[in-house]
Amino acid sequence: MIEKKDLKIFPFYDSMDGKDLDKLVAYAGLRKLPKGQLMMGDNGRCNGVPLLLSGTLRLFRVAENGREINVYNVHQGELCVLAAICTLADFEYDFSAQAKEDCELAVLPPEAFRQLMSESDVFKNYIFNALADKLVASLRAIEMLNFSSIEDRLSDYLYYNADENNTVSATHEMMARDIGSSREVVSRQLKKFEKQGLLEIKRGKVQLK
Repeated sequence: MIEKKDLKIFPFYDSMDGKDLDKLVAYAGLRKLPKGQLMMGDNGRCNGVPLLLSGTLRLFRVAENGREINVYNVHQGELCVLAAICTLADFEYDFSAQAKEDCELAVLPPEAFRQLMSESDVFKNYIFNALADKLVASLRAIEMLNFSSIEDRLSDYLYYNADENNTVSATHEMMARDIGSSREVVSRQLKKFEKQGLLEIKRGKVQLK
């Protein structure tokens, strides 16, 4: 069971009517996902809209050749917009979600989600803003895949995923999946960066210099 204070990380919290917040808390179920666990399989009806209380989820699809295509990540204080779209339009949820780290989610059942959308303008505006943000991010990702070199794409990935110690904790396979490339191509480019003195390749991570 979630508590009202758990929702403070969401942008709608301060503006949403107290009664609507109480409804959200009453409707939502708490779900915990350990790192690596799948949340939903392909071609299934969406049985809830997750709002992420902690951790990070990645949304992906599996191509016919078996290759995973990363769609986007859901971070703390965000909701899964694909689940929201599928719930509103009653589509099949043709994506999978996996916990990139230990996650806690507040999952709203479809009927409760639609009810809050119709009754709370604050919640509705939050959903539309989230949809717009992910649409813009998706367009940028498409632009990057079509017009950016592997060197630029990998450089951006390393920059934005480095921690406070300038370490990127990801395998070559994970990097390739996230930037829409292959492990072999990513490995070759990382070795080029290493020869240029820009980074050091370690087991399961990269140390930036």
